[in-house]
Amino acid sequence: MLRLFTHIRSPDFFPQYLHKRMYAKLSIGEIAYSFDMSSRDVVVDQILLVLDRHPCHGYELKRQIVPIIGDIELTTLYRWLHAMEKEGLVDSEVQTGPHGPSRRVYRIGTRGENRLRRILRDAIGVVLHFYDAYRHFALQERFRLDDIDVAQGSVLVNIISHLLAREVELIQFLGSRTGGEPLHILGDLGVWSELKLELVRIDGTPWDIACRNEWFAEVWLLGVPPRAWLPRTVVEVKRVLQPGGMLRMIAPFVFFDEPTEPTLEAFIRVTAHHMFPELGVAEGQEISTVFERYFGRNGVIQIFPGYVDFWGIKESESLG
Repeated sequence: MLRLFTHIRSPDFFPQYLHKRMYAKLSIGEIAYSFDMSSRDVVVDQILLVLDRHPCHGYELKRQIVPIIGDIELTTLYRWLHAMEKEGLVDSEVQTGPHGPSRRVYRIGTRGENRLRRILRDAIGVVLHFYDAYRHFALQERFRLDDIDVAQGSVLVNIISHLLAREVELIQFLGSRTGGEPLHILGDLGVWSELKLELVRIDGTPWDIACRNEWFAEVWLLGVPPRAWLPRTVVEVKRVLQPGGMLRMIAPFVFFDEPTEPTLEAFIRVTAHHMFPELGVAEGQEISTVFERYFGRNGVIQIFPGYVDFWGIKESESLG
C-alpha cells in the first residue's frame, strides 16, 4: 500500500514560493491590469462584466470601467459597443427617460454570457494550476515508491488529467516493477515519448477498454473520469482486472466536506465541479460511493490536501 511522509516548510515558505515562481516583483494590479489600451479584448471583457451585473447606458458604463482600464473616449466606447452588438456580445434598446431624452441602454447578450463563462473556466483552471504548484512546494510529501508492492502481472496506466511532475516519477517506478513486461498505456503514447520505458498501447477509453477480460494485475487512472462516466469506468476497469487485481485512481482536486458557507473556496469548488468537470475537481464522497458499490475491499488515501488515491481490489468469484 502506498504510504506517505510529511514535512511542513518553515512559516516563510509562502514568500519563498512567490520568489521561486518569479512573481515577487509583480503586484496584483500589475498582473491584472498591465495592458495596452489598444487591447480591445481587455476592454470588451470589462464591459461584459459590468453589463453582467446590470444594464447600463453609455455614460454610466464609461464611469464604471474607467477606474479599471483608464480613460476612454465616449465615441470610442460607443463604436466598440456597436461592434459588440453586431457580434452578439451585447443587446441594446432605446428607453425613454422619465424626465429627459431617450437613451440607448445596453445589456449582456447570449454570446457575451458564453464569453464570460469561458473566462471563468480559464481563470479557475489557472488558479488550480498554481494551487497545485503551491501545495506541492509547501508540503514536502512524496510517494513512498519503495512501499508499493511489486506488480504480480501486467499494469495498465491512463492519464485522464494533465501529467504532473510527481506523476512522472510514479509512472517511471510503475514501469520498473512489471517483472520485465512492458507498461501498458491506454490511449495516445505521445505524452509518454520522453519516458525511457518499454510501452504498449491499448486502444480505447477508461470506460471502453479494448482488451480481453481479466488481463491486468493493476490499473492506474491518473485523474477522474467525467462524472457521468465514473460508474461505467469502474465497471469496465473491474472487467479487465484479474481476481485480486487493484484499481488505483489518483485524483488531483478532491473535496469530502460539504460546503457550509459561501466562501471563495466553496464557489471555485462548486463551480468547477458542476460547470467545468473537465478541470478535474471532484466530490470525494461520490467517488467513494462508486468504489464501495463495486469493490468489497476499497479505501481512500489522502496524499496531501485535495490530492487523493482511491483504491479497490477485485475479489475472486469464490469470495463474492
